[in-house]
Formats: sequence, structure tokens, C-alpha cells
Amino acid sequence: MTTYSNNSIIRVENLHKRYGSLEVLKGVSLEIGRGEVVAIVGPSGAGKTTLLHAIGALSDFDEGRIVVDGVDVGPLGSDAAADFRNKCIGLVFQFHYLLPEFSALENVCIPGLIAGRPQAEVEAEAKELLAVVGLTDRLSHKPAQLSGGEQQRVAIARALINKPHLLLADEPSGNLDMRTRNEIHNLFFELRDRLGLTVVVVTHDSDLAAMSDRRLTIVDGELQSEQE
Repeated sequence: MTTYSNNSIIRVENLHKRYGSLEVLKGVSLEIGRGEVVAIVGPSGAGKTTLLHAIGALSDFDEGRIVVDGVDVGPLGSDAAADFRNKCIGLVFQFHYLLPEFSALENVCIPGLIAGRPQAEVEAEAKELLAVVGLTDRLSHKPAQLSGGEQQRVAIARALINKPHLLLADEPSGNLDMRTRNEIHNLFFELRDRLGLTVVVVTHDSDLAAMSDRRLTIVDGELQSEQE
């Protein structure tokens, strides 16, 4: 029987996920501690994104258990899962998914307003977050007026507006040039240190994986290795 630390923010126990007859995750178990920056690596089709989506309550699973920040996500219905994601988990994807008709500030505010928080409070915190990610002078700019790296920084600020303890990122620098990619990578560590975040990143980027506190390698739906 696996023993888990009291300091863990993520516990995954014997996780299985199938799509029809295809088993994508085959009994994955892992633990991630608070304050870690962890990279999930492995070949395409290995199950990395499927694992991240299950941890983030974005998709269900067939067997096993996932506990995130003290919440057992498996039994959550769709509405409860959406509320949990909005309030407790920051999500960043390869594509920023910013709403084109809204400014950077407005895009960052949206999850806070959905959560029912006061508008003045949300706007003040959004301005602070945009300053943290280096976009103080871009508050009123719409996505089309921002570079790819700036758009991803807005997406990261948006993911943090409800003060989650956990940030999940799926290939967050996959569409960026090398200089901008390195800036985004360094930003994850700055945010960890400044905000006390735990960061879990699915990536093919060997540089980001090497920077991380740990690398979890997924191969053919199984956790093959853990490296510090």
C-alpha cells in the first residue's frame, strides 16, 4: 500500500482511463508535493495530457482515485467540477483561448466575476497579476494587439485570478519562439516562489523539464520513471 505525505497537493492512485477498447492510462499512481514544479514528459500519445486533464477535473476516469488540494475529484458532478476548477485550479494551455473582444484586463477578470466576486476587488487583483507577469502597460490591449508571449502571460494571469494553490499547464510554450519560451519557463518558477504555487506542466520541451524539480515520465499509459 502506498503511503502519501501530509504535504502532498496531488495524489493519484491506480488511475485507469479507457476510450472504448483503448486503455490510455494503466494504473498510474503518483504524488506531488506543495510548492513543487513538476514536468510530465514522454512521447506523443503516452497519456500525459489525459493524466493532466483527469487531475484538473476536466475529464473523468474509469478506475482509481485523484485527490487535489484535499478534494476527491472523482465523485464531482459536472457543475461541481466546473466550480472546483474555477476556484481552486489554474489552467493554462498551448493556445491561450483569450476572448478577442475583451482587453487583457477584462480577460483576466472573467474567472473572478464568474466566481461571484466583487468587480472592484477582481479588477484590482487582475491589475496586480498583470504587473507580476510584466504587462502593466498592456492592460487595455486586446489579444490581437499582443504578441504570442504576451497573450500567454495574460492567460497565466487569468489562471491565477482566483488564487489557486495549483497551476496546471499543457504545452504552455509550444507555439512560442525560443526567447519567449524561456521567459515563460522562468515565469513559472517566479510565480512558484512569489505566490507559493505548485506547478505541473506537460511538456515536450527538454529545457523546461530539466529546470523542474522533478520529471515524471509517462510511456504507454504508465509511469515509467521519476527523476529529480
